[in-house]
Amino acid sequence: MYQDHFRFAAARALLAPFLSTSAGIPEEPEAWAEALEPALRALWDRSERGGATLYEVGAEVRAVGEALAAGGSARERVPQDLSALAERSGPGGAPGVWREIADHVDAWPRGVDAKLAAWVPSVGELRGRFPKLEGMLGVYFGQDGIAVEDPDLTDTERIGVFVADCHGRDLCTWRLPPLVGECAEALALFSDDALLGRFFGFELLLGSSSQTSWTAWLNLISDTLTTHLRREHGPLAWTGGREEPKPC
Repeated sequence: MYQDHFRFAAARALLAPFLSTSAGIPEEPEAWAEALEPALRALWDRSERGGATLYEVGAEVRAVGEALAAGGSARERVPQDLSALAERSGPGGAPGVWREIADHVDAWPRGVDAKLAAWVPSVGELRGRFPKLEGMLGVYFGQDGIAVEDPDLTDTERIGVFVADCHGRDLCTWRLPPLVGECAEALALFSDDALLGRFFGFELLLGSSSQTSWTAWLNLISDTLTTHLRREHGPLAWTGGREEPKPC
């Protein structure tokens, strides 16, 4: 069922290293624990930004293991991709292994500072920090991107194509601020323009301006989006909270 597929989104993110291969989950704990380390770092980082906690991730993995053990209608509720992963993993797909993985996830936050200090990032976990930026650059500025169909547009006008799409659906205050934040994070995380180009242009194969550096390009995206928000949408209103103090 559609709902069941997305009920296990966090488990799917954790097990992505095994979902993308034909080998499946190794039976040996040392092997699967090592393979899961980048995904665990990425999921921990996502939880710090408001995403699912590692305990919630572990609960999803444990639920799959319990459904596999129960069989019957319970197993039928396991999404097809996760059920297929269990089947092709052989002994590594046994319900007990799924429970061991869940226990490992629950225990991972212990000693997290030392694990992060020894961090050697993978492209995949860094990629997870820029979902909205990757989507925008892929759809609007890739090889067949929407914003590159007219070669006479300036860079600011090309970014404006994306802004106009959001504005036409009244989604600017939802879509644009997170993108500004991801631009700032990219500029802070990668120490120079060569690293920005290597990561976004070479590793992720994302489109950019052909006339400027990646540093200038990300700054231009951020400035264009911020200018639009301030010019077209004004201060953000909200409800609730404390009352404004009354003048004496």
